[in-house]
Amino acid sequence: MVNFIIMFLGGIAIFIYGITNLSIHLRALSGSRFKTLIVKVVDNPILAILIGALVTAVIGSSSAILILIIGLVRARFITSRQSVGLIMGANIGSTFSAFIVSLPVGNYSYAMLVVGILLLFSKNNKVKNTGGIILNLGLLFLGLNVMGDGVLPLIQTEFATNLFYRFSEVSFLGTASGFLFGTTFTAIIQSSSAASAIVQKLYSLNDPLNSIVTISLRGALPMIIGANIGTTITGLFASLGGNEESKRAALIHIIFNVVGALIFLIGIQPYYLLIQTIENTFLTQYSMVTIAIAHLIQNVTTTLILFFFINQIVKLTERLIPYKNGKTVEIVFDEKIIKQSPLIALDLSKKGIDNLTNLVYSYFQLTKGYSFINNSKDFIEANNFELNIDELDGQIHNYLIKINRGGIVGKEIKNITKLLDITRNLERIGDHLTNVVEFFNTRYEANHELSEPAQEELHEIYKVLNEMFELVNQSIYSNFKFLPYKVKRLEAIIDNLEQQSRTNYIQRLKDGKFDFYQTSNYSDILSDLERIGDLLNNIANVIIDEVPIKVEATGLKNIN
Repeated sequence: MVNFIIMFLGGIAIFIYGITNLSIHLRALSGSRFKTLIVKVVDNPILAILIGALVTAVIGSSSAILILIIGLVRARFITSRQSVGLIMGANIGSTFSAFIVSLPVGNYSYAMLVVGILLLFSKNNKVKNTGGIILNLGLLFLGLNVMGDGVLPLIQTEFATNLFYRFSEVSFLGTASGFLFGTTFTAIIQSSSAASAIVQKLYSLNDPLNSIVTISLRGALPMIIGANIGTTITGLFASLGGNEESKRAALIHIIFNVVGALIFLIGIQPYYLLIQTIENTFLTQYSMVTIAIAHLIQNVTTTLILFFFINQIVKLTERLIPYKNGKTVEIVFDEKIIKQSPLIALDLSKKGIDNLTNLVYSYFQLTKGYSFINNSKDFIEANNFELNIDELDGQIHNYLIKINRGGIVGKEIKNITKLLDITRNLERIGDHLTNVVEFFNTRYEANHELSEPAQEELHEIYKVLNEMFELVNQSIYSNFKFLPYKVKRLEAIIDNLEQQSRTNYIQRLKDGKFDFYQTSNYSDILSDLERIGDLLNNIANVIIDEVPIKVEATGLKNIN
């Protein structure tokens, strides 16, 4: 008996391994196309449902898609409101794996393993991934066969017979028992596909002619309903440590599945009669397809009902999970996204660089103002800018390194190097701005004001630097290759202005117009501003060397 238990559990393990790796290879084969589709359709709930269903059906894992959706919300590619349609669609698409499991190809599982292994030796990545798909489909069906062979002797024991009888009772206790079993088992293995497949296999093993009686159709339905509740734990885990929006997306998934479960638990008897009629009319008795159809009807019906209450669901989640202090949190660099899709993680890092660019630009504006007006609040704020820039730079740098280790291939590897260069230059600009602020703070403490000629010189330098900042930002997010060349020309102007200002400064000292100690750090200020021009020019050089980053431009924003 122990051997059969081990065989049954081993079959489950092979099945889960197969379906998990099948999802990985399907994602690798699809690349970033699905992410592009998702981001494009989220504003249309109907299209979002269709795409959510399609992507989940193709990927073969609702858990993987849910993690992806929550990751997109967490990264602020989409909002929790926009995620509703995708979540509804993912629930519908999750039933597709039940139809795959129902295919009568179990006898060909070994052949699929052989073909899959052979294709894995190919040097072509697409052929390799195709081989991985075939191999893991073989494992999926092999796992089902092993599971069936192991469970067959077990289901004939007195304990199993009593258990199946309890689940199949047409009573509140019978329905509740099946529902709780489906919920708990799915939550433990974190795979509604595996839980549904086990129910399908048990149901198909019914053979009254040979006195083999397992779970009845009436007993199987509450288990499928429970599986929909158990799978919500995946979204809950994915949202842990995330921002309010990602937690709302996870809550939307829970609300959707809980409401759907309540609808079908209350209407369990008409639900059962409908599925029984479909089986008697179109299918053979105890067909695995019966359970697949039941699951599909449940999720489609729930979607049709709740589609008209999307606004109410969103408002409920906003009440239950309000923003802290009325503001959203900053971008969270979620490592789970790297595992799900390195390309999406790369887009997230680009959004981080967008934030860093705006942060540095805001610091530049503060520094420019502080250069002419002594405002103690600006000096305190400068310290905050420095800390925030260093922190964000570190987060982006570490995230890009992890993406690089996460299996990204092709031209995107060069993109990572490019992004690292841009990030490093932005952080160094922040360091030079800090130097300028500290120089002016020293002057203000000593009551050393800038002379009018010096103020005019700095105004001119700041004016050119501001134009360089704006051009660099446009260069990063546009296809206009002439923009970075404009930056290079302006950098030459900065060099000339710095040199001329330094010459003028020396001449003023020679003429004895100012005390040396009153102007002693003016040359250091000029050096830092000239170095900022060099660093902006470095960013322009990085852009010229490669096609500009493809991400939605937000424009420079002063976030003071």
